Amino acid sequence: MKIIQLEYFIAVVDHNSFTKAADFLHISQPSLTATIKKMEERLGYDLFYRTTKQIQITEKGIQFYHYAINLVHTYSQTMEKMHDLNLSSTPKIKIAILESTSQWMSQVLSRHSKTHHNQRYMIAERHDMNQVVEDLLNFNYHFAISNEEIKHELISSIPLYRESYVLLTPKDTFNNKQSISIENLPLIVPNKGSQVRKHLEDYCTRIGIHPNIIVESDRFETALNYVHRGMGYAVLPRVYYQSYNARDLDAYEIRPKMSRHLYINYLMKRQYASNVQTLIDECLNYWDIS
Repeated sequence: MKIIQLEYFIAVVDHNSFTKAADFLHISQPSLTATIKKMEERLGYDLFYRTTKQIQITEKGIQFYHYAINLVHTYSQTMEKMHDLNLSSTPKIKIAILESTSQWMSQVLSRHSKTHHNQRYMIAERHDMNQVVEDLLNFNYHFAISNEEIKHELISSIPLYRESYVLLTPKDTFNNKQSISIENLPLIVPNKGSQVRKHLEDYCTRIGIHPNIIVESDRFETALNYVHRGMGYAVLPRVYYQSYNARDLDAYEIRPKMSRHLYINYLMKRQYASNVQTLIDECLNYWDIS
């Protein structure tokens, strides 16, 4: 069975109509109908119930649909990777990072690119630890930066640096204070599910306070927009304070101290090309990790 046949079948299901699917695929309806019929004959069961007015997918058709979706998706990913290989003798280095690490990672990549001409990079933000582990195990990324240690027998998780969290506020909000408690303050924090939010909740539980959360946001950049608007104060990693979006804001140490470790993670069984290994070494050297 060919991929194009699966794509035809998926189109019929998605549009719930042979006519609309044929229009979408830019083929004739008789040709599409004949293709689906041949698929059913080869499979040995019906994919659709057909009446003069409508079609309905069968139970086996539903199961087949899920398999077809996965197969087409895998095929598309494979073709994309093969296309990457065709474009260059040095395929893209794929890296999963955190939003807060983009500042220093850009410096590392800039340095790396000067000695590895024509090297291309693909950077994606990943905050779900389970997804990061799965991506590394499936070879989707060469390495990943995380704010939690990955404890997996096939993954090497090396600490890069420790950083404190800070409270970002409009200028001169708390005058000359060096540190401040976040208790009762209006806070702008990441959405539930993020590691930073988990760190904040664990911290508040540990010191016995209940955070006064005013705004929840997916991205640090968005959180800072609300700080600039005077809606509250953002609890963010100190390294992110170096970013362009944190200009014109003050950073106060949180009392008692709240901090985290950052890790670089890669698959131990994977054979890395020299350009990838050099980039990993650049990350370690940036933080003086021998």
